[in-house]
Amino acid sequence: MPFSAILTPSPVSPAFPGIQWDPLDKLRLSNAEKSLLRSGEDNPVDYTLSNTDDASMYSRALLKVLAESSGPSGPSAKVSKIKERSLPMDEALQFLYTDPTGVVTHYAISKLYEVISSLRERKSNHSHNSVSMVSTFYTPDGKLSDDWRPLLRILHLGGGGDPFSQRGASLCLA
Repeated sequence: MPFSAILTPSPVSPAFPGIQWDPLDKLRLSNAEKSLLRSGEDNPVDYTLSNTDDASMYSRALLKVLAESSGPSGPSAKVSKIKERSLPMDEALQFLYTDPTGVVTHYAISKLYEVISSLRERKSNHSHNSVSMVSTFYTPDGKLSDDWRPLLRILHLGGGGDPFSQRGASLCLA
């Protein structure tokens, strides 16, 4: 049975192509992780997910971005105040400069949802590709990776959190 819930685009999605990973020191990303994130943006998700190791590393990089950007108090307060409307490019870019961690949180959730949707579609199409939900998100001994905890943190914020991030986190976990 296909999963019918769809994540609507982030209000700041027009700013996603403008994300510069190098100056975002708060995220503590390695050069390899920054390269993976750039590669994921430059290539279609199916290309990024064509190799088991690449799919796993890309997904872990997205989850690390969430861990670093959402922190113990959750996503940024500025981006979380945006209502459900999509912003024009200039306004979205303004948020990228005034609240880069909020925009990056939305980016990571959007991309993670895209990865999960692609993997689910492969499964429903009975694809025999070796890249799957298990090979991407589980440890070799069959346990779900602890990297998912930031999604739970985002959900835990209740009504004080970021509506897009909470909806995206719930869909990713579902």
